[in-house]
Amino acid sequence: MVSLLTTLATGCEDETNKKASVSEAQNYNVATDTQESVAIKSGSDASKGIAGAKSAKAVDITVYFSDDQSEYLVPEIRHIADTENLAVAAMEELIKGPAESDHYATVPSETSILGVEINDRIAYVSFSKELIDKHWGGSSGELMTITSIVNTLTEFDDIQKVQILIDGKTVETIAGHSDVSRPLARDDTKIK
Repeated sequence: MVSLLTTLATGCEDETNKKASVSEAQNYNVATDTQESVAIKSGSDASKGIAGAKSAKAVDITVYFSDDQSEYLVPEIRHIADTENLAVAAMEELIKGPAESDHYATVPSETSILGVEINDRIAYVSFSKELIDKHWGGSSGELMTITSIVNTLTEFDDIQKVQILIDGKTVETIAGHSDVSRPLARDDTKIK
């Protein structure tokens, strides 16, 4: 932490190796495009890792998309402006879709991110109903959607599990094949 502050103060940060950290968050609200907001509580694990202090710096984040067979996740590095909530920014990048021609979207582009709350190392990420309504279906497609969301968010040091919500509520499934009613852990076996 001290070395991070020293590096930021001196401006000598190696941006190519910077990993997002959320250690300085305090009480604040993350407003989204839909004008809904999710409170990040001071004293929770949200105050360590992705919801850190805003700066003019840029950060590299890893976002996961599907390969052409919907069998494995493939990473893309995104260089984005540092923000107060990198978890929301990471989900926005996932919704934008892949930049590489041989990578495939895992989240319908019509989906909106409504907010992210982090408590006890669990990210509660709320999507609009389009995640379900516009999903292309299939067990492989659903698995790629779930693992891309979970693995993208667990790239951040202070997130261990992810609970997927629709309009702020727990749902059983996205496309009828996989249980998303509980927090899910990272699955590195799906990364190519």
